[in-house]
Amino acid sequence: MHFQDASNALRALRDQLRGLVFGQEALIDEVVCCLAANGHLLMTGAPGLAKTTLVRSLAEFVHLQFKRIQFTPDLLPSDITGAEILNIDPATGQREFRFVHGPVFGGLVLADEINRASPRTQSALLEAMQERSVTVAGKSHELPKPFLVFATQNPFESEGVFPLPEAQLDRFLMHSLIDYPAAAAELTMLDEHAAGTLVGDRPVMSDQGDVQDKESAKPLVKLDAVDCAGIVACARKIPIDPALLKGIVTLVRATRPSLDAGGSSSQDGQEAPAFVNASVVYGAGPRSGLALVSAARALALLEGNERVQWRHVERLAKPVLRHRIRLNMAALRDGVTEDALVDRLLTYCREKLRLETLHG
Repeated sequence: MHFQDASNALRALRDQLRGLVFGQEALIDEVVCCLAANGHLLMTGAPGLAKTTLVRSLAEFVHLQFKRIQFTPDLLPSDITGAEILNIDPATGQREFRFVHGPVFGGLVLADEINRASPRTQSALLEAMQERSVTVAGKSHELPKPFLVFATQNPFESEGVFPLPEAQLDRFLMHSLIDYPAAAAELTMLDEHAAGTLVGDRPVMSDQGDVQDKESAKPLVKLDAVDCAGIVACARKIPIDPALLKGIVTLVRATRPSLDAGGSSSQDGQEAPAFVNASVVYGAGPRSGLALVSAARALALLEGNERVQWRHVERLAKPVLRHRIRLNMAALRDGVTEDALVDRLLTYCREKLRLETLHG
């Protein structure tokens, strides 16, 4: 797929999703960027903010095998990965084990309310998300390509939730925080609902694959696995300036406290800013730098830019880093947030490396 074709397809996909889900433009951009970067997405927000609806709508336009897993406290790891079942041949009495695929064997997997399941069950996704394979009874089973996990989770203040382990969080390319839509967007929802055209009030597609509402007059982009692979390949070819790579490394390393518990330096060559040492238990690991490069390339492709610019890094720094930073109790008590910390670190990097000339 050529660069312009890939960019046009992503923008058309974004516009279609914005025509179905109102008031979540930033989230939709991050969803499309995860698709282009072949990365997983974690979405946190109160119930009723169209998280599940958005992923279902995406599945209508991206023809990957769609699977939905509803996470509950009694869900078992084998309910996700599948299990070996004993088969007995009634004629010969021969016994053999046959692996039955679980719902994780899909191209686009919606892990709904992932933090309602226990950490043991959540860990069933670790190998799948990192290695794109599942091992059961000593045998490895390849997952479809591409393989994407879009997970939703309830806010930590909600009843009956378990925190996601750090290793699980680090597998997500981005963590999107979802807020309530603006008044104008809510009014649009009510108008669509009153007219019977709001997504959820009617199917997006008919059994024949045709749109059954006012959107039928508009050309629709429909992407399959080959198209998605072509888009990912295009994004990976977008060049990124060495100065930006240095800025990303500086940003990621600045999230890590430079003083360990004994008061000695824990990083060679770079001291973290004082506000990081005062607020952070641990910072982002090397995987976050890789994620930030991939995400920035995807955003550049979405915007039709043939080179990554620092503004692409700034735009996606929060969703890439916020779930990879752990604040200490003193910072939480003082109302410090991961996003506020990333904002200060971006200012620190601009001043330290003078990246303004690469804003574009």
